[in-house]
Amino acid sequence: MTQRFRWERPLPGDAVATVTRVVGDHELPEDGGGERRFRVDCSVRVTDAAVDAEAASVAEVDEAGVVTVALPAGVGLARLRLTTGDGTASLWLPGPAFADRLEAALDGDAGAARALSREAGSVVALAFAAGEFLATDGLVDLLDAVTEASGSAADDLHARRYDFLRAVPATPAGPTADDREQLVALAAGLDGVDAIGDVSLVDVVADAMHLAAETPRGARAFLDDHGFDARALAERGDGEFFAALLAQATVTGGVGAAKRLAVGWPAEKTFEAAKADAEAADYWDRGEAWRGVVPTAADQSPEAFAYVLANALYWTAEVDRGDSRVDELLFDAAETAGRDVGLEWVVGHSRFERARARGHRHRTSRTHALAIEAFEDAHEVAEAREFLDPWEPAYTRAVVASNMHSANGDHDAAVAALDDGEATLADTDVPESRREEMVAHLGAQRHERRAIQTENPAERRSHLEAALERYEAVGFDRSVDRVREKLAQDDDGESAGGEPDSRGDDALGGRERAAVAARQSLAGDDRGPSLADIPALHDFLTETDPNAVGSPDPGVLPGEREGGAGGPDVGGPDDGPRDPRY
Repeated sequence: MTQRFRWERPLPGDAVATVTRVVGDHELPEDGGGERRFRVDCSVRVTDAAVDAEAASVAEVDEAGVVTVALPAGVGLARLRLTTGDGTASLWLPGPAFADRLEAALDGDAGAARALSREAGSVVALAFAAGEFLATDGLVDLLDAVTEASGSAADDLHARRYDFLRAVPATPAGPTADDREQLVALAAGLDGVDAIGDVSLVDVVADAMHLAAETPRGARAFLDDHGFDARALAERGDGEFFAALLAQATVTGGVGAAKRLAVGWPAEKTFEAAKADAEAADYWDRGEAWRGVVPTAADQSPEAFAYVLANALYWTAEVDRGDSRVDELLFDAAETAGRDVGLEWVVGHSRFERARARGHRHRTSRTHALAIEAFEDAHEVAEAREFLDPWEPAYTRAVVASNMHSANGDHDAAVAALDDGEATLADTDVPESRREEMVAHLGAQRHERRAIQTENPAERRSHLEAALERYEAVGFDRSVDRVREKLAQDDDGESAGGEPDSRGDDALGGRERAAVAARQSLAGDDRGPSLADIPALHDFLTETDPNAVGSPDPGVLPGEREGGAGGPDVGGPDDGPRDPRY
């Protein structure tokens, strides 16, 4: 693993601080020693410096403005605060205790790995702090060790991996990623951390671009500054980066800005041929097919272009969902384009799906209150439009509300939330096959909650077996595995506690959800409004498949075997109050 002995950090006013680790005998642990020293040279004059650390530390500024820092044994992560003429800034420094725990964690000491995360406040906070002074490979090794040691940390970083990565190139926080090679290496490194799921470089760049740029020109400057070629990115994977570019231009500059972006973009077919192919495309191919129409539509009327753009943005998000915020950007832009030409079905479905995508993102992060709010927004949108299904977000809201109550240790309220959700479905015109799947899922959840509550081993087993039967009936494999693990532990005579599940159903990936929830009824004749329908459109841009499961397996919290507020990790250092920005 590479540990840096010199690194740079940004300061206010475009200034830079260069941190150098001073190596010497003072680092040796003999006679109670073991001290870390650093020299900080800044491109602007520093007037004051102080260290926030548990043990007594020293930060001095000499006449030349050079800062020297001494961190004695026992200091882990230390924050150095600097004051310059342009304001204040803080840098993270690794103390001797941090270095010792890091070495132990990389040698397989799970306790040391968990201590590193606990000291930082969360695994994401650790990633931002340690990313300042560790090289990319060292940071990846650290996060791999921490997420391997703690299921809670794995879930936390899984839920926030894109929020972390989008902030790296777009803000001064965390690791340095000033060029393409650094960001590619960091994304590839995290993609290789098994415990947190896949990482798409295209999604990282698109998400960061949207965060950093407020205009289409700003987006181009962001890509240029970081060494990315827009067309090369658009050729990666499924080609969805072109849609992300169009979406960023649409939400910041309007449909006209997206049209200017599309002019000159390579096209393989004529407008009529490309449009005909898109209108005939199978469900899973529609995003790519409609994106292929956009360059040829740039020469058409503004109304025709907006129609094609709305479809390209909507279908890209609909059939190619991930865990970043890109889907929400695409749906937002699709709504803007659809509104320009009166595509009410695009507008309605985009608002609905954007709210649901936001809800699933917060559900994965276990920011339950924000997830509930998002699903309630989706329900409100659906209630106002007869072509949407209000029972979809109502069902998911019930599961998330149940999870929230269990996270707070109130399993009676968790069961009541499931009961309320089932009552709502009973009063709603849900297709029968869909209702059966949802009710089976809610029932399985209820049995898992009851198994947590009971102190009678026979009753616990009865509830778990009933939950298993219902999960198997609807094919929720992740929950089947979880319940089987609980039963196996009971059979082995182990306690109901132990290490919590490393991936709860709240962490279910967006692509997995989309694969189950896809509206494949659209593979038939109802493929959306015709261009000739503008502005008077017929009612079939999308249609819900009554045979799909709308929110598969949101499940229960990791570590619910404890019988408390979700297990030993819930409520611990990795699961404190969530910042809604992450």
